[in-house]
Amino acid sequence: MTDYFRCSLFITFVFVCVLASSLSFSYNSLNSSLAIQGSVVNDALSQKISLDSINDHNAKLLTERLALSQLFIQTESVSSGWESNINYPTLIQLIFPQLTKNFSGATDLFSYTFKLKFSEKDNAIIQLLSSFVISLFIAYILCLISVKRLLINLERKVLGEISNTTKLKHHVFPTVTRLLAQHKADLHKELQDQHDKIESLSKQINMDNLTGLYNRFYFRGELVDILSDKKESQSAILALIRATALGHINKHRGFQRGDNYLKDISNILKQCTKRYPDSRLYRVSGPDFAIIIPNMTAAVAHKLAREIKANLDEYQSLHDLENVAYIGITTVHSGQQPEQVLARADTALAKAQLEGPNYWAFQQQDAQQENQGQSYWKDVIEEIINKRSLMLLSQPVQPIHRNMKNYQEIYTRFIGNNNAMLPTHTLFAMAQRLDYTVKIDQIIIENIISNSRTQMDGTSHWGVNLTSHSVQSSAFIVWLERLLLREPNIASNLVFEIDEVILERNIVSSKRVIDMLRRVGSRSAISKFGHGISSFKLFKELKPNYIKIDSGLVQAITDDNASQQFLRMIVDVAHRMSCQVIAEGVEELAQKQLLESMYVDGIQGYLISRPAPLSKIAC
Repeated sequence: MTDYFRCSLFITFVFVCVLASSLSFSYNSLNSSLAIQGSVVNDALSQKISLDSINDHNAKLLTERLALSQLFIQTESVSSGWESNINYPTLIQLIFPQLTKNFSGATDLFSYTFKLKFSEKDNAIIQLLSSFVISLFIAYILCLISVKRLLINLERKVLGEISNTTKLKHHVFPTVTRLLAQHKADLHKELQDQHDKIESLSKQINMDNLTGLYNRFYFRGELVDILSDKKESQSAILALIRATALGHINKHRGFQRGDNYLKDISNILKQCTKRYPDSRLYRVSGPDFAIIIPNMTAAVAHKLAREIKANLDEYQSLHDLENVAYIGITTVHSGQQPEQVLARADTALAKAQLEGPNYWAFQQQDAQQENQGQSYWKDVIEEIINKRSLMLLSQPVQPIHRNMKNYQEIYTRFIGNNNAMLPTHTLFAMAQRLDYTVKIDQIIIENIISNSRTQMDGTSHWGVNLTSHSVQSSAFIVWLERLLLREPNIASNLVFEIDEVILERNIVSSKRVIDMLRRVGSRSAISKFGHGISSFKLFKELKPNYIKIDSGLVQAITDDNASQQFLRMIVDVAHRMSCQVIAEGVEELAQKQLLESMYVDGIQGYLISRPAPLSKIAC
């Protein structure tokens, strides 16, 4: 019920009460007069006196006191009063029941003709009463209108006080304004408290308790948001970081050290990404972290990856670990599917694990096969193993000195459906993920030995690459030793190349492999050699037949004197230990000339020859 309705109801009630009081007063006065006149008429009836015989005195008295109106006497207007024939007793009984007793003795009904004339006093009273009633009704209407306008103005002013955001000097309702301000402050504080509670609950739901980073649910939501069709112009860089040492640390150093290791990884990532204000970090699973940075170019992503790797290398050295983490990077564009992006990033991560400790790899969406999931690659790799559908390529090493034998490094290319060439790096990465690496190495070596029976003349050496899983697999080493013992003539011409970073991971396993190769008459080579002073320690422990200088060191020798001095030292130490030195990745004539002056034994690279099918190589 509104205030206006309550006020109108109250005024109406007052008006009705006053009107009822006035009518009641008039009614009582008239009733009293009729009661007196009733007795006079009753006396006249009892004496059977006609009304016409009433004398002037009685008629005057009756006329003054019996002031009947048109409400209960049907009258006929005359010049100074009314004249009518009425059934008087019946009329009195109907209108004034209390007077019935005054006519109880009258049994005969008479009709009387009489004349009534109001006095001046009666006329004044009637006029006054009529004016009062009319004035009261007009006052009632005006009160209703005034109250309505007053309430509307009050409502408008109160709304103005509420909605006014500027500070006024004078307020129409200062008390209301003060209370409203207090209520607003209380409401704002309550809303702020609710917001803080919501933020706290949101953090509990979307935050990883150990590292304080966003969890996988929040990561999935933001990735889907970037890829949604509503944001067609969105692009970003996605990096997956896998802390591969977590299992080793939990097993050998305890779960507390494992938790500290994960916290350290998250701190490294925070430190490296703090220059990018839009970057978001996530812990998507136990050992896996993710970074999303909107609108980042590939060049900047490469720079960030190198910075993260440098920090991981430093952490590895401080905590005596074989590796810390690997980084897989890919691009994200609107309209792609989340599974497609994650599969591409996962492929990049697998590639990085083939490169060495703490390495990173950048995967673009170039080939359709690279965007497939593990189930696709499982079927592809199993078909390659069953059908042995691979092709051998060879890249020769150009000898510089006479004592350097002809040397060719063997590469493998895999053939898929419709004779399509599969991306080798991706296939090896997925093979490592699916634990098919050893089996692929076995069919490659068997294929090389089969081809060597017809194409090897005994005057050249063939370089065969071994993967990390194979070097560390005891079953593979036993299998390789038996195979080479069955083919002694071929074994003597094979050189098994192993990356320096793979050998550094486990010196014991590496030494066992090198010793086995030496026993069966094969040779060994450390490829991608020259990452630092630790290379000489590894070289001393293993004593290989060849070392192949890393292409990164070769690229820097034309401009960097320090690299030249370091390379000269490597050549000098190797020659002292009857080890031959091959420089990889030679692409410029200036590099070749400088390497020749350093007495390198052989050079390999696109300047000399690109890889070609083995059947086209004249041995």
